[in-house]
Amino acid sequence: MIEISIPKNVTISKIAELYNQYINTGDNFLDLNLKLPSSFDKYTYGLLGDLLKFVITLNTKSNIETVIFDDDVANIDSFYDQEYAYPIVSLLWNTAAFIDKNNVNIKSKLREKQNEFFIKMNSLSRLKGNKYIFTNTDHLPQSKGLIRLFENQNGFNDDENQIKQNIRKIFDEYILTFNKKNKYEFEGILDDIGAIVYELTKNTYEWGRTDENMIEIPASIRGVYFRFHKNKIDTVLNEYVDTPINSFFKHPFVNQNCLNELNQIYYLEILVFDSGVGFIDKFFQKGNSTNLDIIKKCLVKNQTSSVSNLKSKKGMGLDRILNILNKKGFVKIQTDKYSVYRDLIKDIYKPIDIQKLDDLKLEDWNNNNFSTNNIAKSQGSFISILYPFNSNK
Repeated sequence: MIEISIPKNVTISKIAELYNQYINTGDNFLDLNLKLPSSFDKYTYGLLGDLLKFVITLNTKSNIETVIFDDDVANIDSFYDQEYAYPIVSLLWNTAAFIDKNNVNIKSKLREKQNEFFIKMNSLSRLKGNKYIFTNTDHLPQSKGLIRLFENQNGFNDDENQIKQNIRKIFDEYILTFNKKNKYEFEGILDDIGAIVYELTKNTYEWGRTDENMIEIPASIRGVYFRFHKNKIDTVLNEYVDTPINSFFKHPFVNQNCLNELNQIYYLEILVFDSGVGFIDKFFQKGNSTNLDIIKKCLVKNQTSSVSNLKSKKGMGLDRILNILNKKGFVKIQTDKYSVYRDLIKDIYKPIDIQKLDDLKLEDWNNNNFSTNNIAKSQGSFISILYPFNSNK
């Protein structure tokens, strides 16, 4: 039996190595075990999105027979302090066995912890650390799987203001606790952050639950994750050497406006994820469009792959996000075989005519001219946003 182990000292580069070894090879492993750590030694921007992409894609290509919690069940509480615990357990709940390092069946204990965590999310209760995660689980009963802030039995909550006010509560009380100046700045961008969450979670509701034939995804999770980061700028640059993030943090704008007197930078991470078929397969009106054109169309106002009753407001989402982040932020999109990004300090966004997609600039995260040779199709869509705060020096 193949066992894939996610180490405690996992990094984005280590996940990439696992992805190349077990997914980009094109092999389908009939049965395997997945070992999860009780915690991460260190969390860096983008780690959760890459880990979820790996596990979600692995789950479509293999049978994850057993999930091994690499600790004693007595320490399960610390496991649920980690952002990856609830979504991964939820994804595999109906199909995998769960044991601890002593080979003890822990599913009954996990059921208790899953229910506790679900109640916390639904009641907007505090989670450990300056972070928060919401996860919808579509293959569970609605009363045990859907976050009522966003959805109920009648569909998506189209009350943008209600979502914004609850996001305010989470940020004020749980996330932006380091510096009152951050809260002050957040007041000025509350509408923007609320709009990002509203638009992107609405999009996962419409494209993340079913495949291209409108058949429900057997194991479907969708969610949004927030995390406040505080780092020395030199640490950040070293962590992201040879990546577009490194270049982003070197911008004069960041150095002049976002570094405090200790050379620290505060920044916000927002991840919106789903385990659906991705932008390209879900886009109904492909025509002669290339795959990259389809991704671009998803970023252009009034384009939609949706046929839901929210269509009157749908299609603003990703275009609106680029406008919000313009001149300040960074967005990365992973879907299908593609990992693209837009540095909105370097490349200021302007609305694009749908007939002039070549004018919409996206860059290849892998710096390989968007070549997909030797890259396997991933499952899901992962939109990662980085927003640096002003230092107010």
